[in-house]
Amino acid sequence: MGKLILVRHGKTVLNSLDSAERLRGWMDVALDEQGLREAEETAQRLAQHPVDHIYSSDLYRARQTADAAAKATLAPILHTSDLRPWNVGTLAGQRVKDILPILRQLELDPSQPAPEGESFLQFCDRYSRKLEELLAIADRAKGCVVAVTHVRNLLAAPTLLRGGDKGHIPVSGGPKTGSLVWVEKNGTGWNLRVDEAPEPQATGRECKSARASPMDFASLAEPI
Repeated sequence: MGKLILVRHGKTVLNSLDSAERLRGWMDVALDEQGLREAEETAQRLAQHPVDHIYSSDLYRARQTADAAAKATLAPILHTSDLRPWNVGTLAGQRVKDILPILRQLELDPSQPAPEGESFLQFCDRYSRKLEELLAIADRAKGCVVAVTHVRNLLAAPTLLRGGDKGHIPVSGGPKTGSLVWVEKNGTGWNLRVDEAPEPQATGRECKSARASPMDFASLAEPI
């Protein structure tokens, strides 16, 4: 049985950590210089493991990250819109600080669609179905299955996998750009671990996770 590795794409110019932070949503922005370096570093980390398949959001920043991984691992890529983040419609590209009241309203009522976008519950349902599909593929795989996606998806993953309350999914924090999140079976449930640092791996037949820590989004504070 293989494992599922969720990957956050590299940094873009919109991923600032100050008052200039902008909501990305479905904007098709490219990786910046740092993001391109992160994509290459992430690819080398993934190459330490036997990767069977790579699935990627079809947005450009994720495709760039996935392309680097495919080059390093020689695994085939399948792009899919199901791994896109929450479609926040016309809010995409706006400064987060300028639209906080709207974001708070959408948080209070997750069934309310974003302007010209989708509701948070619609996003959760779409992404949850894809997660279930990817876990089934990983269960049949001999090696690892990689899914390159976005921070909003990583924030939602623990709640969706554990059947929690979708209204209490964190709206901030999350693993930094270029992070790996290992999803592993634990009896009837799932463990999610954030990769802390790459470690050299001996060539082997099993897909083994690198040194990682339990997923704790509260300690990984970063604006979205």
